[in-house]
Amino acid sequence: MASIAKTFVIPPQPSTERNFTSRLSYDNTTNSIAYASGKSAFIRSLDDEPSEKVPRVIQFTGHGGANVTVARFSPIPQSQYVVSGDDQGKVIVWGWSLNNESNSVEINVKAEFHVLAGKVTDISWDFEGRRLCVVGEGKDRFGAFISWDSGNSLGEISGHSQRINACHMKQSRPMRAMTVGDDGAVVFYQGPPFKFASSDRTHHEQGKFIRDVQFSPGSGNFVITVGSDRKIACFDGKTGEFLKYIADEKSPINGGIHALSWLNESKFAIACADATVKVFDVESNECQQTWGIQDSSLNDSQVGLVATGEDTLLSLSLDGSLNFFKLGEDKMIKSVKGHNKGITAMTVNPLISGSFDGKIMDWEAQPPKLYKEHTNLISTIDSSAYPKIASVSWDDSLKINGETKHEFESQPKFSQTNSAGITSVITNNDILQIINTSEATIIGELKLEEPASAVGISESLVSICYENSKIIEVFKIIDLSVSYTLKTPLRANATSIAISPKEKYLATGDLSGKIILFDLETKDVKTSRWAFHTSKINSMNWRPAVDDEDEGYLATGSLDTNICIYSVARPMRVIKFMNAHKDGVNVVAWENSDTLRTAGSDGCLTTWKVKFE
Repeated sequence: MASIAKTFVIPPQPSTERNFTSRLSYDNTTNSIAYASGKSAFIRSLDDEPSEKVPRVIQFTGHGGANVTVARFSPIPQSQYVVSGDDQGKVIVWGWSLNNESNSVEINVKAEFHVLAGKVTDISWDFEGRRLCVVGEGKDRFGAFISWDSGNSLGEISGHSQRINACHMKQSRPMRAMTVGDDGAVVFYQGPPFKFASSDRTHHEQGKFIRDVQFSPGSGNFVITVGSDRKIACFDGKTGEFLKYIADEKSPINGGIHALSWLNESKFAIACADATVKVFDVESNECQQTWGIQDSSLNDSQVGLVATGEDTLLSLSLDGSLNFFKLGEDKMIKSVKGHNKGITAMTVNPLISGSFDGKIMDWEAQPPKLYKEHTNLISTIDSSAYPKIASVSWDDSLKINGETKHEFESQPKFSQTNSAGITSVITNNDILQIINTSEATIIGELKLEEPASAVGISESLVSICYENSKIIEVFKIIDLSVSYTLKTPLRANATSIAISPKEKYLATGDLSGKIILFDLETKDVKTSRWAFHTSKINSMNWRPAVDDEDEGYLATGSLDTNICIYSVARPMRVIKFMNAHKDGVNVVAWENSDTLRTAGSDGCLTTWKVKFE
């Protein structure tokens, strides 16, 4: 048959949570950022053009079912080591290398430790790349100093009574470290081995959260702490003694501070909940520049920040947008948007995607646009009348470019759209509706005799699988009273249905990963041997017919994370790609006869090149 190869990935945005800081890390050697998103850690190149030496996107999925909370580059140049932590207290040190022969990324786990009994909120490397400070939530302790290769203890974290939000190790000798937490405490350590030296509970308001801490680069003469009390406290980096507050009356801070990052030894920036990023001079206390997000809303709260040079910054908005700033420029340079939840719907030509949280991304726009159209999962998108974007959601609505055009009496349980913009919808009250989504007009409606488990649609046919009898019924779109049933009932409930372009075949995928192919001319089973998946079939899509002799290929995506491409002519030969998307492939769609696009629960949009013999 042939082969399938990954050619391009649009990664998800960093995970965010209201009132909590999201950690970003920058590596100057590769000009990349590292961050956590869902159950993966990502390395993402900031270069406009891909490099032969640095992949555009690297995804690390070694944390299993745990949500990744932080990822940090090693400070050693060209080491290509990253440490990541998750919400179950595990810390993994891993490295990556580029295999030039296969043009693929090889990831190697270097060390793995269960450090805390709860969520890891921050990790800091020492300047030698040998020691780690890990902090977060726990039962008997809220952090630890460890050796990254052996996990041996290199000191003790104490002085906190609640969760620790952030930590940082001074990047020069003498070695120092500082931690801050929900208890309003700033704790200073000397080492190695690291020991409690002093604590400060007076210079941040009690009852407020201290969210971030960082030593100045180079000499580390200063260490800054920030939090929800809107205060910037400056301490001596060698003794831990409080020096002063940094404030500028001409530029007041009107929201809690989530993150800070040093640009050089004298300038640092802060990210605020009032949708601003500010740059201060530590010596003069002056605010040297302020950027605000235009038309700011709650989603524009700045919850993450990292310096990408001595005059450039990258901040993170609550909606997942990555914002680029440059000193001396009055406005943001650019903003990169995308999904940070699992993608549940997608169209190609043009490429539009929708996610679990109701967001829709228009990737055809320049730059790509993010819309918060719905309040719940996006079930189906129709872009056949682009720039009209019609969407059906579990919030019981059909919207066109954000405007509600139709409200369903009951939640739309299943839906599918054909290339002409006709959508079949089955609601929870067992109503089948045929809708012209770009015009929001109902073409047909039918009350089903029993609940359905899946629906499929082609140019002139719509098919459903009944939940109790497991029988497939096929209707005419123009007249739902005309129908027929397929002779063989399924063994398990269908979860996906796909009718071939010429309406000769109908494929059903079920909960167990089995696919049955029916011949619609004879109404008989063509083959029941497509059984290469091991879990629920989430999506199926027929390859566009190349010519009249096209034998037919079906692409399938499953909860088992794998992609399969089946051939009608040769049922036992299959193209398979394992672990295509973490936690499952949700959507598969052919862009053309040799290009496949997929979307998954990991928030990634992936493009595949398929070669046929």
